Amino acid sequence: MERIARWYTPLTADAHPERFASSEPAGAVVAVLRPGGRTERFRLTDMPLYGPHRGTFAAEPADYL
Repeated sequence: MERIARWYTPLTADAHPERFASSEPAGAVVAVLRPGGRTERFRLTDMPLYGPHRGTFAAEPADYL
């Protein structure tokens, strides 16, 4: 069975939202490669976002600095 990808919008460490797609289920932790080669980890959620990010789901930081 093929998984459907969802769009996620995390708030990154530099406070810039960055949209990405993932086919992992809610609760999974994914790594996102950021400009400059830095990687940040996010936990995927089932929480839909509204406003300018409508149609995406929230991704929470998995690692706190």
